[in-house]
Amino acid sequence: MKILVIGSRIPYPLHDGGAIATYSLLQGLAHTGNDVHFFSINTKKHFVSAQTIKEKFGFLSNVVPFYIDTSLNLWQAANSFFTNKSYNISRFFDPQMAEALNAYIAKNTFDTIHFEGLFVSEYAQHLKKNNTPIIYRAHNVEFKIWETLANTHKNILKKWIFSYLAKKIKQFETHIIQYFDAIAAITKNDAVILKSLGYEKMIETICVGIESKTANNQANEIPENVYHIGSMEWMPNQEAMKWFAEKIWPLVVKQNPKAMFYMAGKNMPTGFHAYQNENLKVVGEVADLEEFTKNKSILVVPLLSGSGLRIKTLEGMFAQKAIVSTTTGAIGLDITNENEMLLADNSQAFADCIIKLIDNNLLRNDMAKRGQQFAEKYFGMAQVSAQWQSLYEKIMAKNRL
Repeated sequence: MKILVIGSRIPYPLHDGGAIATYSLLQGLAHTGNDVHFFSINTKKHFVSAQTIKEKFGFLSNVVPFYIDTSLNLWQAANSFFTNKSYNISRFFDPQMAEALNAYIAKNTFDTIHFEGLFVSEYAQHLKKNNTPIIYRAHNVEFKIWETLANTHKNILKKWIFSYLAKKIKQFETHIIQYFDAIAAITKNDAVILKSLGYEKMIETICVGIESKTANNQANEIPENVYHIGSMEWMPNQEAMKWFAEKIWPLVVKQNPKAMFYMAGKNMPTGFHAYQNENLKVVGEVADLEEFTKNKSILVVPLLSGSGLRIKTLEGMFAQKAIVSTTTGAIGLDITNENEMLLADNSQAFADCIIKLIDNNLLRNDMAKRGQQFAEKYFGMAQVSAQWQSLYEKIMAKNRL
């Protein structure tokens, strides 16, 4: 099968969930025996050199990078308040890329065209008409993230801005999904929301597949070592770490003065370094995830807002880490509380779960093993790639009718 995947960035290095999700998709499709082409924006912020593309994406038939500077422009962002466009989306659109994309499609005969996420979805309405089915992979429901942020923020101005952004993005999402022949949502919850926007064509839930690695050696772990890792430019992660550092971690340290928390992730806001103390280390970006996590026993996912699936949570499960999460942080995983991980949605309960795992080696290790087995069963790359193959075949068959 000849597949064209269109991306909003070259997914490398693999330091955040979005990059991991796209890279795993490409790798899985190629390893299943498909002829996979990748046409992607190569942003100024996440620029990847031609040499790195050649070295890291050799499993693909072809990679076509298209440079766009998607950097935030305050003047354009301010002006967008007086238009019907969402600046969050429009800064990823370039008419020249639309032209180049159409030319590339015209030179090839693809069985299906796959749009990887909302930020490239606008190009769907600029494709020249042909019979090739087009599929949209929704990494999340973007407007729900901003809607939840608006509901949780106490600052009146921020609440208004977030509500306004949520409204504009919802309008765009409602409009753009109608251009697609099928949608693949990452979680069942996202699929329900997308249907509620009036989408009546084929929609399926296909999670993220991750390549299974050697199980973590728990003998290296220190029970009191707790960590979080995630892209710290993402607002829900900032909100989560603020809540954790201010409201949860002091409760843990009060019960166990030996407890250590490591806050990691790329683009750490400068203000977060103020949280550092003898029991809390602000690490920032991590070069080697396995090296960073090998002596840590508990991953925390204290998300209060967000949509889609938390890839770093999945990585923690594959790495055989015990996990404490909010209900929001576990969306899309379909886990059972107290079986694969512990769930808590208020400060005291979250802190109690961490203490419970620190104090009980048997519980911590057994839960980590169950989590890893669960992840391998449902989120392995081979299983998920087979689901993609099935969806492509179904939409192609339907398109031939």
